[in-house]
Amino acid sequence: MNSVRLAIDVESGDFGPRVIVSGILEARLSNDHSFKVFICGNRPRIERVIDENNAADQLGDYEIIECNDIINPGERRAGVWKKQKSASIIRCITLQKERLVDASISAGDTAILMGAALFILGRSEGALRPALAAFLPTVKKKPVLLLDVGANLNCRAEHLVSFAIMGDRYISRFLDMPSPAITLLSIGKEAAKGTRTISDAEKILKERFRNYRGFIEGNDVLAGESDIVVCDGFCGNVLLKACESFHRLAESVLGDQMTKDAGFRKKMAILDPENYGGVPLLGIKGTVLKAHGRSSSRAIANSINAAIIAVKRHAVWESEATERQPIP
Repeated sequence: MNSVRLAIDVESGDFGPRVIVSGILEARLSNDHSFKVFICGNRPRIERVIDENNAADQLGDYEIIECNDIINPGERRAGVWKKQKSASIIRCITLQKERLVDASISAGDTAILMGAALFILGRSEGALRPALAAFLPTVKKKPVLLLDVGANLNCRAEHLVSFAIMGDRYISRFLDMPSPAITLLSIGKEAAKGTRTISDAEKILKERFRNYRGFIEGNDVLAGESDIVVCDGFCGNVLLKACESFHRLAESVLGDQMTKDAGFRKKMAILDPENYGGVPLLGIKGTVLKAHGRSSSRAIANSINAAIIAVKRHAVWESEATERQPIP
């Protein structure tokens, strides 16, 4: 494959172009793969950040894509992708639709990103709803894929089954893991302890997947016994954010021991959510990653690395091959 082409929304997140450009620089230093970056945002601001950091040469192969529209915080999310086509978050997705980039990364509003991806790129065949999928660390030192983690708060049984299908395809390719173990998040191992939706999904999953392993409780998610944990976006988001707080708790409890002991700090890195970067939006015709709004430069760099792996391994659904077009 030729150099991977990435569209990055630098106007997104809590820290904007300064941190995101720094993340691109970190990705250059930590990645052996060739990639080109299309930096989407306000050109004067981007150029100022690059000049202040003397980063033009270090950024490697890059191009600035001027984006003039601004999406205000109070603006209605529905249809914004139609009205604000020059907003950086929308422009990234449009470049992908035009086959000018292979993947998009944004730390912006989840609803806007999902809406733009869904209506501009389209839904994957067989996907009932797009879902956000996040990797979590486990005690067996292998990640577990949790989905959905926030795109769908209310789900029917068939939606949960669709998440399992998407998760199975993604992790099989992203981690080269044939027949990953699939589980369904519930409050007990017995069917009677779950909701009607969970019970109905369990029956379908049993019939559809030979690698389905039954229910899993929250305290077993990080045990490493499962490769994919399926749940609705409400439960998944709560669980994800609870896990993200572990690293801060460890820093608070351990104090100086964690900061002074390099070996110990290295071991604790598995709990740091910034090491996992952005999460892919599955169920659409393209590779789109959602980075955390509070992402540091390291988290952005890891999002870039994840996007490159996903593209190279065809982890996300792709439409029919078309000739790659150059930016005019």
